[in-house]
Amino acid sequence: MAKKSNLPLYLIGMALVVIGCFLPLTASKFFGGGSSAFHAITDGSGDLKVGAILALGGAIAGIVFCFFSLKAKLPVKLISLIVSVAGGIYILLNYLNLAPWARKAVSLLNKGTGTHIGIGLIVIIIGWVIACVGWLQTRD
Repeated sequence: MAKKSNLPLYLIGMALVVIGCFLPLTASKFFGGGSSAFHAITDGSGDLKVGAILALGGAIAGIVFCFFSLKAKLPVKLISLIVSVAGGIYILLNYLNLAPWARKAVSLLNKGTGTHIGIGLIVIIIGWVIACVGWLQTRD
């Protein structure tokens, strides 16, 4: 039998989401030039603030639920992951202007605005995938 790993993949994934929220989401270069989700919370518009709060708040709640458990039989880790992903999708649709059926493709957006996906968005997506795998392994 394979030995189970004690590595909390869900916690690592959600920590990556929080770290990614402090890195640039879009950038003219790979590491700089764009604004972060934290910057969007403090200085952004209404739609952008809502998405950033959902993405960051869901990730922080997921981290908190790794250390504390509720007596209710709710999948709180899954709910916080879904809230974080929903906030990220909301940011993607509003901030990156992809709401009207993706405007043909992301590459057209890159050509039109000169911005590319930043390191923060890449870290956030990787964090979501790791958290999802971690939740699927433990299912609590």
